[in-house]
Amino acid sequence: MTSDDISNWIRTRIAKDIDKDASEVDPEVTFDQLGIDSLALLGVLGDLAAKLGIEIETSVLFDHPTIASLSVHLASD
Repeated sequence: MTSDDISNWIRTRIAKDIDKDASEVDPEVTFDQLGIDSLALLGVLGDLAAKLGIEIETSVLFDHPTIASLSVHLASD
């Protein structure tokens, strides 16, 4: 998947959790600013790992705290 594909998937997934449209989920703001709590974020990360068929360490969220930065990081691996 490209970084855009990953970003769109994360935006859609988070939008469901926060009851918003994916277009309202800004990929440039931090996950906490989006209003998603840590437990829900771990669920998103687990679902994303399954979608990509890889293991994603939770510590990656400290280095990549936005959808945009996480997407670019995961697409480059």
